Amino acid sequence: MKKLYSIIFILVFSLGFSQIENSTQAEYKKITPYFLFNVGYNYQNISYLNTGLDLYIVAPSNNIIDLGASADIGFPNGDFTVIPKAQLGYLFNVKNSTTDPYSNNFSSAFWLVRTNVTPWSVQPEAGITILSLLEFTAGYGFNFRENPKVNTEGLKVGFNLKLPFLLFWHE
Repeated sequence: MKKLYSIIFILVFSLGFSQIENSTQAEYKKITPYFLFNVGYNYQNISYLNTGLDLYIVAPSNNIIDLGASADIGFPNGDFTVIPKAQLGYLFNVKNSTTDPYSNNFSSAFWLVRTNVTPWSVQPEAGITILSLLEFTAGYGFNFRENPKVNTEGLKVGFNLKLPFLLFWHE
């Protein structure tokens, strides 16, 4: 399992730094962090309220590395259940993409890939985020240990709203 985590970590970060910009067209840009509060709805065998904190690290290529910690809160069979999650993701900037002819109309949309890790499962997912605030995702949970209250394996879909803590958090 450690090898899988290492491969995912290396893949996500290598994609982020492999983007090369033409030096005559782009100015030097700093890496900029943004802190966000995450609230949303997830469905994975039962309905969950998802809430947590995210850190968006905006790279010079305008792609975003997403680090976060959240919790899925649900009531399977009337029992209160909290499933903690850690997440690592990457948001691809689709502005002026040659593979997507509509990218000029949605200049603030990002494709995203993310891996969530809970104490019971690994949940890779993919989706789209609009304005870096509204997020639609779909994925699948793979159990490596059984949860006594709920099944964390299977198809997962979700809708999340990301709210910035402060609009001008950085200097």
